[in-house]
This record gives sequence, structure tokens and C-alpha cells, in this order.
Amino acid sequence: MKLDYILLKNYRQYQKEKIIFSDPEKNRNFTIIQGANGTGKTNILNAVTWCLYGKELHMGTKYRGLPLVNTCSLNHMKSGEKCTVEVEMQMFDEDNQKIIIHRKLGYQKNEQGNIRVVPEEQSNCQDGSKVEMIRQIRGDMIYVQDPVFIINKMIPEPIEGYFFFDGEQLNDYFKQTSGEHIKEAVFRISQLALFEKLIEHLSSRKRDFIKTGGELSSKAVEISSSLETYTKSRDQHLEKVKEFQQQKVDADKKVEEYSEKLRTGPDFDVVKLESECREIEKELEQLEDELKDLTKEKNNYLINNAPIIFGYKAIKKVITEISKREEAGDIPSDYKRDFIGKLLKNGECICGADISKENNCRKNVKKYLESGSTLDDLSSELTKLFTTLTNDSESISKFKDQSISYGKRITRLDGLRKSKSETLQKKKEMIGESKVDQIKLWQSKKEEYRKIRDDLFSEISTSRVRAENADHKIQELTSKLEQELEKEEKSREIGKKLKFIDHSLTAATEIKNQIMSDLRKEIEKKTEEQFFELIWKKDTYKEVKIDDNYNISVMHQSGLEGVGTLSAGERQVLALSFMAALNNVSGFNIPILIDTPLGRISKDVKTKIANNLPNYLKEKQVGLLVIDEEYTSEVRNKLSKRVGKEYRIDFKETPDGSYSKVIPYD
Repeated sequence: MKLDYILLKNYRQYQKEKIIFSDPEKNRNFTIIQGANGTGKTNILNAVTWCLYGKELHMGTKYRGLPLVNTCSLNHMKSGEKCTVEVEMQMFDEDNQKIIIHRKLGYQKNEQGNIRVVPEEQSNCQDGSKVEMIRQIRGDMIYVQDPVFIINKMIPEPIEGYFFFDGEQLNDYFKQTSGEHIKEAVFRISQLALFEKLIEHLSSRKRDFIKTGGELSSKAVEISSSLETYTKSRDQHLEKVKEFQQQKVDADKKVEEYSEKLRTGPDFDVVKLESECREIEKELEQLEDELKDLTKEKNNYLINNAPIIFGYKAIKKVITEISKREEAGDIPSDYKRDFIGKLLKNGECICGADISKENNCRKNVKKYLESGSTLDDLSSELTKLFTTLTNDSESISKFKDQSISYGKRITRLDGLRKSKSETLQKKKEMIGESKVDQIKLWQSKKEEYRKIRDDLFSEISTSRVRAENADHKIQELTSKLEQELEKEEKSREIGKKLKFIDHSLTAATEIKNQIMSDLRKEIEKKTEEQFFELIWKKDTYKEVKIDDNYNISVMHQSGLEGVGTLSAGERQVLALSFMAALNNVSGFNIPILIDTPLGRISKDVKTKIANNLPNYLKEKQVGLLVIDEEYTSEVRNKLSKRVGKEYRIDFKETPDGSYSKVIPYD
């Protein structure tokens, strides 16, 4: 099946746009639609699922709750006027016969300006829309009687996410999707349900033969009755396994849903906020201590230097005076007056002459005493004072720089304290404003669903064991019944039919299991091939494994499980590889539409994917909805030989609303 075109009328950003897709038969199986975020790129994907199922299965929070109708068309509507939203898809089946699917839904504006849905005439959907399907049969276009049923048979809704998907969500694919859920998807995609129906039919026929096989011995009737009882028991337990598995998938989703709310909700992790507040409070205490110590140090410095600062002028004058005396030679003096006085008192000169009496020697010594000054006795003290005052003068010259340094350090610490205080206040306000009760509820719900999930796991295991025990008993009773039927001629014919049915059941079961095993191995092989073609750490990981329950593993070179250590880009590459492998072995020939396929991937890996994906999906028709950062010149060059159609989305905003045009790439 290939997609010919999608026609959009008044749908979301699109007033009237027709997107023609490339023809894969011309070896140009890729169609590129480039648009910035918010221009309607993802809504092309939603238009497809709305047309098929009446649901926008890839809707983000931005548009949830808003009407489908284009805002420009809506604003141009008059009171009482009807505006119809339409999406039409034209495809070609394997015989190149046309298939047209068309869905429409009406909106009407009242006098107050409010709009309401106007159900279409002969609406065949709960939302009031009408879906029609037209098939070409030998040149004639014929309306299909039950389009909803046929569409779901052609492209089942439970598997649409494996053909129409958001590349950015692939990062969380293996987090949010259990192995059982993936196994179920593979089961649907590979169409192994046909074998399930065959096995159910054969089992039913077997029971019918036993009931209507004619007259049986009392022993055979007794065995048949027990056989039917155990068969019902086994089927009931197997049905419970399926039921519990689905409930477990739902519980897993709920656990992830509440975990996501706790992680990213508006009331962010209060426990984390409180922990951050405590850390900031500790830092503030430390800053306060540092500020106190630094302020005390500054004050001591000011107090110690205050006398010098206040006596600065006097100090400068004394230094000047002492300097003058030094320059004049008065300081230091040649002798001290008190020394000469001692000589006169003792009556002996330093040369040994007697100066005790009034002689010429004594008179000369007295002349030195009379010509001296009191400054002569203080010269040494003045010299010491000069040194001290000079050092004090130098300290005064450094005082300004030191004061500025203290000021800057105190200002910096004070600014840091204020900043952290503001941060602390904001976080406390967040805690104060947070809906603590709501968070507690979310946490409670998360734990509740986690317990439900764990209990279901136990229930699944128990039901499986009981089904296996019943199956062993069925095999035992079947053997006994065959032996009993062999005893009487009239029962042998029934026995032969039962043997044939049993052989058929065994063969069908073995074929189903073998196909599932082969599919798993093929998916594992292709996933590994693609992953290692694209991954940039080729020496870090050694293999990709998918077990019987479809739990996927990436084995590290050390032999340890490596899925948990994959980066966001690596997880996206793994999921993209798995999706490509799943499509490759799929029993459905459905076009693939990928929104933002290269969103979280580095430049080099983008180029590798662009180089390998066309070969990996060479049998598929592929549409890529990309943003500028994805569709680099390197990516475009690598895809160019396989691209048949290339568009860009031109987004316009007007006073009446916004709309988008899909135009050929320049």
C-alpha cells in the first residue's frame, strides 16, 4: 500500500492544503516535509490518525481541548454559519487500485460567538464525524459499507504507533513500553492472530466431535467430561494471563504517568527543594561567619591605625624636621652633652689629661659643653623615631588600598549572601505555593499502581502455572481417551478424527511458536545491524539481545547490561533501529510517517542515519516531518537520491488567526 496524497481543509493550521507523496516504485520512496516547531508539522501526523480513527493520537498539550477547525476560518464564520473540517487520504493497494478515506466534521458559531460541533448527516462515529471509504474495483469506485471496520482491519489502531510515530518520544520508548506489550505488538503486526484463530477453531471442532461423536463408552464419556473441564480451565487461565498482562501494561503506564508528574509537574519535587534549601541555609551560615570575621578584622585594622591616621600631619612635620637636622649634620651629633658633663665631674678627659682643676684642658672641655645643644642627647632617639615614623608613613600610604580591599571583599560576600538569600526565599515560596496534597496524592497513586503491577506479575505467573498444569492434564486425558476409543470399533472413527485434530493443533502451535521465534531472531538481528551501523561507540557495546519476552538488552563489552547507561541519543538510535526492524519484518505494507526522526541525535549520527535509513527501509514508503536542525545540508545530500517530494511549511500569523501553507522546497 502506498500513500498518494493527503488533503486538509480547515484542519488545525491548514485551510486548504494538498500534500502529494513520492512514488516508492520510482525508487524515490522518501517525502520530506520541513517546518519549525509550532507550524503544524506534527498535526500532519494527527491528521492521518484523525482521518483513519477519528482520534488525534499524537496530540501535544498545546492543542489538547482546542477545536479542530482552523482559527482563520473560525474567525471568518458568521453567526449560524457552518464550517466543515475535512481530511482525505488517497492510497493505492498492492493491485494499484485506489482507496480513498475521507472524514469530515462540522462546526457552527452561535450569536454569542461560541462554537459547537454539528454532527454530520448519517454520522457513523461517536464524535459526530462521518468517515467514508471508497475502493476501486475493476475501474469502478464503490463505497465500502462498514468503513470503520475495514479501516481497522487494513491499518489496526493498536499498531498505528509503529508506523506513524514521534521520533522524539523514541528516547523513552523502552522505559514506557514493557516487553509483554512489545511482544503483543509484534504478534499483531506479524498477523499471527490468524494462527490463534486456527488453534481456537481446531479446539472447538475437537470438543464438537467428542460431544456429537455418537455412543461412547461410559469410561470415554467420563474422560471426555474431564477433558472438557480441564480445557475450559486452561482457556480461562490463559485468558486471565492476557487480561492481567493488559492490566499490567496499564499499571505500568500509570506508574510512569505519576512519575512524570512528580518529575516535571508544576509542583516540582518538594523533597528536592527542601534539600536545596537546607544546603543554601548552611552556605548562608558560613557566609555570615565569614562576613563577621572579615568585618571584625577590618575594624581592628582601623582601630590600630587610627592614631597614625589622626596624627598624620604631625608625623609628616616631625619627619621633615628630623630630615632637615640630618641634612644639616646635627643628627646624629658628634658627642653627647651628658657624656662631657661626666668627664668634667670625674675630672679626667678621655685622653687621660687631668681636668679636675681649672686649667686650659678643663676650659676647652667646658667650651664643648657650652656650645652643644640638648638635641645632641636625643639624636639616637630621634633617629629611632625617624625610622618608626617613616614606617608609619608607609603604612598610611597603604591604608587606602587596604581599606578598599576590605570593602570589596565585604561587598562581594554581602552580595553573595543577598543572592543566596533571594534564591532561598524563592525556593521557600515554591514550597509554600506547591500543592503538597496534590503531590502526596500523586505519590500515593504511583505507589498504588506499582503495587497493582507487582500483584499482577504474581497473578500472571500463577495463572500461567495453572494453565500449564491443566495442559499437562489435557495431554494425559487425551492419551487415555484415544486408548479408550481404540477399544471399540464404533469409536475408532472418532478417535482418528481426534488424532488428526490433535496433530493439526500441535502443528499449528509449533508453527506459531517457530514463526514467533524466527521473527524475534530476525528483529534482534536487524535491530543490532542497524544499531551498530549508526552508533558512535562501536568499541563500547558488543551486541543487542531480545529475549523470548521481548525485553531488549544492549550488552556492554564487559558483559554487563548497558541499556541503563545509554544516552538519550543512543536510546533514540536503539528505538529507531528497533522500529525499522519491526517494519522490515512486518506483515503490513503500510507507509511510515516519522515526526522529528533526528531530534536528539548529534550531527555525525544524523548523517549516518540519513545514509543508512533509505537502504534499511528501501521497500517502504517513508515520510519524514523534520525541523531545520535535523534537515542539515549533509542529511539532505545523503537522502537526495531517494527523495521524491520535498516541502517546507510556511507559517503565517494574521489579525484573524494563523495558518500554514505547504509549499515545494526551494
